Amino acid sequence: MKIKQVNKLTTMLGMGGITGAVSVAALTGLFKPENAFILAVLFIAGPGAIATALLIDGTMKERMLTAFLAGIIATIIVVFAAGIGVKALSFLNLNILKITGGIAVIFIGLIIMGIKIPDKTPLIIMGGGLITSLIWRIILKTIFN
Repeated sequence: MKIKQVNKLTTMLGMGGITGAVSVAALTGLFKPENAFILAVLFIAGPGAIATALLIDGTMKERMLTAFLAGIIATIIVVFAAGIGVKALSFLNLNILKITGGIAVIFIGLIIMGIKIPDKTPLIIMGGGLITSLIWRIILKTIFN
């Protein structure tokens, strides 16, 4: 089994949790039992993730194990983002998170297209966005309170 393939597939499958889209969806009330199928397709098994799963190298057994592990990890990321993310968003500036999330998604797409970009770039972008939005929120609360 190739760990790099698991990491790449997990990044694709868990992209909604990593970029904050799941937290924003949970905040708006989208997470309801009647929306379960739509949520699974949108946030866990999008078309890009399915295509990536089909195109990974290895034997059928390795591909199935890679997809299984990546799916479990991505599901944990999405569930964690839906639960904890809503609470965390109250401390953050959502406008900054939307911008950095969009930039992170663009970089994930570029990585999948095969452009030579370090694999940790989207994570670094989102980390920077989280820190910036927290600092921005603290500054605004200090100024206006």
